[in-house]
Amino acid sequence: MSRSDEGGGTDRRSFLRLAGTTGVTGAGSLLAGCSQSEDGTPTSTEPGSTGDDGSTPTATATETDPSAIETGGELVVSSGSGAETLNPHKVSFTTGITMCENLTNSLYRVTPDGKIEPDLAAEMPDVSDDGTTYTVKLKEGVQFHEPYKRELTAEDVVWNFRKILDKEYGAAGRGAYVGTLVGDGIDPQETVQETGEYEVTFNLAQSYAPFLYKQASMSAFAWYGIIPPESLEEHGSDLGAIDNGVWGTGPFKYVPEESQAGSKFVFEKNPDYFREGEGGQLPYLDRLVVKVVPEASVRSTQLKSGGADVNESVAATEVSAMKDHDDISVLEKPSTAKVSQWVNIVNFPPTSSKKVRKALMHAMNREVIIGTKFQGHAAIAHSPFPPWHWAYNEDACVTYEQDVEKAKSLLEEAGHAGFSFTCEPSNQTKFVDVATILQQQYRKAGVDMEVQPLSKGSVWDPVSADETPEDWHSMIENFTWGFAADDYAYATFHSDAVFNYTEYSDSKTDELMTEARHVPDRERRKELYDDVQHRITDAMPKLFMLWNNVIHGHRNRVHNLRVWGSAYMWFEDVWKES
Repeated sequence: MSRSDEGGGTDRRSFLRLAGTTGVTGAGSLLAGCSQSEDGTPTSTEPGSTGDDGSTPTATATETDPSAIETGGELVVSSGSGAETLNPHKVSFTTGITMCENLTNSLYRVTPDGKIEPDLAAEMPDVSDDGTTYTVKLKEGVQFHEPYKRELTAEDVVWNFRKILDKEYGAAGRGAYVGTLVGDGIDPQETVQETGEYEVTFNLAQSYAPFLYKQASMSAFAWYGIIPPESLEEHGSDLGAIDNGVWGTGPFKYVPEESQAGSKFVFEKNPDYFREGEGGQLPYLDRLVVKVVPEASVRSTQLKSGGADVNESVAATEVSAMKDHDDISVLEKPSTAKVSQWVNIVNFPPTSSKKVRKALMHAMNREVIIGTKFQGHAAIAHSPFPPWHWAYNEDACVTYEQDVEKAKSLLEEAGHAGFSFTCEPSNQTKFVDVATILQQQYRKAGVDMEVQPLSKGSVWDPVSADETPEDWHSMIENFTWGFAADDYAYATFHSDAVFNYTEYSDSKTDELMTEARHVPDRERRKELYDDVQHRITDAMPKLFMLWNNVIHGHRNRVHNLRVWGSAYMWFEDVWKES
């Protein structure tokens, strides 16, 4: 099934390369604190009291005494992966997004507890009663990095958005605004306008509930980071290349001369950064070094030995050992990432049958997977929405407890008892181990699943094809989204959505999701999403497994480090004891 031309900024294969491989490592309970819905209405979420294993909650942020803040020094972060580009408009991998978030700024950003706050914007926007006009006033005095040092104005923001909305440019974020800022009969010259030297006005073609969440830093991707227009004019397609660089307004500047693709990324403080903290001018650090260390055990060893100050992703099985170490602290939060088994619902007869997919769900024992592989640091995925999200309603979902006899019965009814198929998990230990456990569980229902691990890129290739290959059966990976309900619904399951990697297509579900993204009233959206959850979990176009937790580890010398559910890291006000 081909994707609609208006589904995004690039074709489906390019989008997969840009975003499909974005993942987080770790394992979900509940977000604590107060989040903010797309319509700006605060909504409290219940904090989890204990983990599934009875453990006490893990901290979500370090604490610091402002009078003790030290400036200077170098922070070394060990990361499971690097970045293929540092162009914020086209970045995809989690670590690459983290780096772009620290190099650039967006109009708004999301706090660790899900609230939207101004970033480059001077204040929250003035929104028209019908939700179609957003007037944004910008901070004055914000400077771009050298050698493009000059003040950022509304003209720069308008240029960036219009560039992102230009289909030929191939920005990953274009698809989020098709039908509102760009699309058939919608001219970005009219929808994105400079209405003052420090004022930008967005004239949406129709109301769009997640408008601010879609563009906020630290939410889903870094696609709306503002860069100086002259940097793209000068460097063209080399902008963001690891040996070339990228420029923005962020707290850190990239140092390509000291960086090595695939192994090390070096950043130094931006002395002209526009923001101050409790300890004075930000950022507090002089240098930030991100080292690529794919093996989780090696990252843990480096943290214990002091070879790294921060471990971006601690394996769930390492959490207890990290907590027992006197010099190390662990930060943890339920994430926006879900581990699933994608299956061929298009042209492989067993899994194209809804009864077969339901049978596989009943053959699973997700409690065992969470208890063994994730040591309780995960939550069962009953819904397209994570358990902490305001749209989540388990009662609206079709849920699946392990019932091997029911699985066998459904397979008999579907005419596929005893079928065989292949699963290609990404060749990270986490995914291979999950696949191996599933293999054993499916065998009890008479299903033979062969496990064939592949590289991350290769795993996603069949999903990125314009048509699903007939000889492709399934794979296991995870996918990271942000805070907007629209991400988990429309952007993932609408027939024409670029991120609908399952190729699920249902006209009624499309209708419900489309209405939900344009309804300002959240209670009405919740009603619509209840129906959406029921229809998707009944069809189960991909097999929902679990929601990861984001787990960071750090030496106790590191302060002000916080954890976001999106797994990105923000080092603006992080400091390190000498």
